[in-house]
Amino acid sequence: MSGFSTLNTAVTGLAAAQRAMDVTGQNVVNANTPGYSRQRVNLQEIGAPVTATLFTGQGASFGGVAVTDVTRIKDAFIEGARAAAGGRRAALTSQTDALDAVQQMLAEPGDTGLQATMDAFYSSWHDLANNPTDVAAGSVVIQRGIAVTDQLHSVSTGIAGQWATAHDTVGNVVAQVNQAANDLAGINGKISAGIVAGLPVNELEDQRDLLTRKLADLVGGTAVVGQDGAASVSVNGVSIVAGTTAQQLTLSGSTTLTGAAASPPKIMWGTTTVPVDSGSAAGYLAVLGTDLPSALQKVDSVATSLRDMVNAVHATGFQADGTPGGLFFDGTDALSLQVVPTDPSQLATTPTAGTIDGSIAMKIGDLSDEQVQVQQLGTTGPTGQWRDATTQLGVRVQSLKNAGTVQDAVVAAADTAVETDSGVNLDEEMTNMLQYQRSYQAAARVVTTVDEILDTLINHTGVG
Repeated sequence: MSGFSTLNTAVTGLAAAQRAMDVTGQNVVNANTPGYSRQRVNLQEIGAPVTATLFTGQGASFGGVAVTDVTRIKDAFIEGARAAAGGRRAALTSQTDALDAVQQMLAEPGDTGLQATMDAFYSSWHDLANNPTDVAAGSVVIQRGIAVTDQLHSVSTGIAGQWATAHDTVGNVVAQVNQAANDLAGINGKISAGIVAGLPVNELEDQRDLLTRKLADLVGGTAVVGQDGAASVSVNGVSIVAGTTAQQLTLSGSTTLTGAAASPPKIMWGTTTVPVDSGSAAGYLAVLGTDLPSALQKVDSVATSLRDMVNAVHATGFQADGTPGGLFFDGTDALSLQVVPTDPSQLATTPTAGTIDGSIAMKIGDLSDEQVQVQQLGTTGPTGQWRDATTQLGVRVQSLKNAGTVQDAVVAAADTAVETDSGVNLDEEMTNMLQYQRSYQAAARVVTTVDEILDTLINHTGVG
């Protein structure tokens, strides 16, 4: 090997070591950058052709080392598993948050819940039965009845408000999905063009993976990366991103809680329903189409059962002036339920006209007993219905929280796998940095040594 070919070899070593140190430094700087995947320099030796000479004029290679490429360390399977786990967690989180808000609003068990208000209402009838002509006791009955209707109005309005909030949120989720899909289509185009041109696309691929993970969190999208580097994303077979083309999704179905049971909200691509079963959208759609309509139906059933039960007994009595007892409650659901009597004299407390007898008031007060409610209605009364509704909601929320805790552990394990696979280990990078520095120093020493040899040969050989 000639001195000049040795210099060429050393120069390639300097360039390769410098490139490797640059990449290692980039890894260290981006150790805490979300979505960054560590990069690795691939080196390959350059063999010296047997005909290579300094004077060929062909730019012949004289051996050394070359940087073939800078690869991004990322396992597609591990990244896909992390995206899927994140989508399932997002669905559980969104559903849990919405239902937990409803549970908090019900305030059961507690002194401010509907059950306590109904108990106070029944108790006021017992007080009136002890003194049927007491105007104050009659006024308390009416006010306690109004308190019950107000509480039912509040619960019904609260559920409707939570439904509206969830509907607005899922609309925002759809908007985010459309934006992320457009962004991903744009990144796909840049990656494909970069690969064709032989340009580095590692950072673009990191952005691509972040967008596919975001789509998984939002709508449960599953990504497949083609040989051209472009990611195609679909939701249970419905494509939302294919190469540089992004589809736009819309939210259809009922825009009110009252119509949600018949026409639940759903995400559409044109006229095709997107079968979302993961991501935050799935959780909100479950709340909008099933959970909250069911909760409202149960509250309405409590209201109508209370209405029918009290009215049935009140109608058998007479007012103080002999007028037959009419409706005490009127309305068709929890939101419209109202107290009919506006004056204590309109309360029917006696079973016989023209007598002073509080037995009807006593019967209404006795409706606090669940067995009496069942006898009166022939089915579970408002107390049992309310208890079942609140218990089922509580169990549902707790079940979702437990599932969420398990899913948090799954996501944490997936994050660890991703970090182990593609994350930056500072100890490893510092070791690599020292190695490449020494390689650079060794190549530089070769240059210095060859320079000294050539200086001796050219300037000092034959000098007497």
